[in-house]
Amino acid sequence: MNADEFRNRLRKRARHLGKWARRWPTDAYRIYDRDVPQWPFGVDRYGSAAVVQHFVRQVDSEDRTATRRAAALEVVAEVLEIDPADIYVKERRRQQDGAQYERLDEVAPRVVEEDGLRFRVDLGAYLDTGLFLDHREMRRIVAADVERRQSPTVANLFAYTGAFSVWAARAGATTTTVDLSNTYLEWAQQNFRLNALEPAAHQFVRSDVMRWLPQELERGGRYDVIVLDPPTFSRSKKMLRALDTQRDHLELVRGARALLNRGGVLYFSNNFRGFTLDAELAADPLVEEITARTIPEDFTAGIHRAWRLGK
Repeated sequence: MNADEFRNRLRKRARHLGKWARRWPTDAYRIYDRDVPQWPFGVDRYGSAAVVQHFVRQVDSEDRTATRRAAALEVVAEVLEIDPADIYVKERRRQQDGAQYERLDEVAPRVVEEDGLRFRVDLGAYLDTGLFLDHREMRRIVAADVERRQSPTVANLFAYTGAFSVWAARAGATTTTVDLSNTYLEWAQQNFRLNALEPAAHQFVRSDVMRWLPQELERGGRYDVIVLDPPTFSRSKKMLRALDTQRDHLELVRGARALLNRGGVLYFSNNFRGFTLDAELAADPLVEEITARTIPEDFTAGIHRAWRLGK
């Protein structure tokens, strides 16, 4: 199996993006994003380590899949000059809607940096590492919005490990971080501490967002900036009902906008490739698609879509 095309592309991207990453600055970024169809991998650098995501093709046999992966790992170690022991492999196969990926290997957490902020990442435990690299530009956009406001309040919904909250807190906001997972909320608080931000000055709420939105409205909660980044599908016994972002996004957006102060802004995004914005929202003059501004240099178009919605 000739890996020269993959090797040449990876080397070219690594040289270009290494310079770009130092300017940004960040040491966590994607180097290769399925650029060559015959080599369906994503290669992400996390400091001195790398994560190789193998997007397994249904047409390939198990033997061909294994052979291609072994060849790709050799190239990654060679081109990026990374110890093979510091290369972590994640296999992505087509899942049923809402299916959950299993826990993977136990490895020691690492810390990466993004514009002077520090984030804990776990390169082995799950398919995702704790930091969504494709939202890097959007985090900066949200923080810039926060910086322009007086005593801003920010809600981060479906917050995962709280990266948007950390950026907003550094920009001067009081944040409310909402997620259904205690594990992720504890992780978010660790990220706050890594950046000398006191978690006790902020709120971390374990809740199903679909339940939290009307409850927060009734409670009188109001925010200047809200980040709404739901997963494509999700189901849990702790949820009001299974979440389908295509089906449920209008309800989510309406609920979030109802919590905005006058002049407030909602940032809505998702990574469902077949997503279509509801016609009511598409016709709203206060709804602006900002996807092009939020796709970073190290990702190809199509990784997510994003909108800025006024009150």
